[in-house]
Amino acid sequence: MSFTDNFGNPKGLLGRIMLMSMDREHLPMAQWALEQIRIPANGRIADLGCGGGYNIKRMLGMSKKAKFIGLDISDESVKKARKVNKDELGKRVKIIRGSVEKLPFKDKSVDLITAFETVFFWKKIEKSFGEVYRSLVNGGCFAVINNYGDPNVDWEKKVPCMTRYTAEQIADMLKNAGFADISVNRKENLFLVMGHKK
Repeated sequence: MSFTDNFGNPKGLLGRIMLMSMDREHLPMAQWALEQIRIPANGRIADLGCGGGYNIKRMLGMSKKAKFIGLDISDESVKKARKVNKDELGKRVKIIRGSVEKLPFKDKSVDLITAFETVFFWKKIEKSFGEVYRSLVNGGCFAVINNYGDPNVDWEKKVPCMTRYTAEQIADMLKNAGFADISVNRKENLFLVMGHKK
């Protein structure tokens, strides 16, 4: 496995190093986005592509009773996320390995679903957005947070497992999946797209 493959599915030593560096690099983006996302006081929240689980830990501090599920395709990410959230593991936090293409959630069972810096690596993004829609309760929210990066850089060439989408493309895909009340917020190259299930 090449170093760049670890962006989409961290494995082994390189994957563990990448998980640590990703949290440091993504921290300003996560803080900016979490100021705008309403974290339910209780209910169920899922973080897809949870990586090292740091955003779950941050959201835990923003809600006293909500329960969190972290899902990631990477074994290294699952291990790290469990370690980072060990104090609440089995209480308010559950971390599982799984695919966004077939979410292990019942219909209408999740109040908020977040995706931080992950949808660029989803192979079947429209199918996955449909799975998110199915899993959300009526009135539930899906928040997609990404750094588009320098538009003059060919990121797909540098990171072959990645497909970059603009905020507008994400918003259109959410609309096609059935989402309503779609909003787009930006800060420099960062964007937050939110859609709601009616």
